[in-house]
Amino acid sequence: MAYADLSYYKNTFRGNKIADESLLERASDQIDSLTFNRINGVGFNSLTPFQQDKIKKAVCIQAEFIEQYGEYIDMPLSGYSVGDVSLSFTGSVINGVTTTKEVLGYLKQTGLTSRRL
Repeated sequence: MAYADLSYYKNTFRGNKIADESLLERASDQIDSLTFNRINGVGFNSLTPFQQDKIKKAVCIQAEFIEQYGEYIDMPLSGYSVGDVSLSFTGSVINGVTTTKEVLGYLKQTGLTSRRL
């Protein structure tokens, strides 16, 4: 189950980079990994409205990240150079999920990413 749907993405989040609901589903699965499956444990609807809002925003950002960098996320190389051109990919990797600091910032606000819970 995706924590955010295309309607939320387009109308509330005001995103315009994705058109495929499966990206939101994939992003939600990755958010589950980043939160140690705590959302599944308690149920999304049992979370506070504040937590739900932050999770939906994190899903939308993660889906856009997947859309933009999907082909590079699972590359075995972290960078390469050709002549004067250099490319490095330094996303945060947690529980095998590559994400952005922005996504982690939203999830941290929910209290669901602490390893102490």
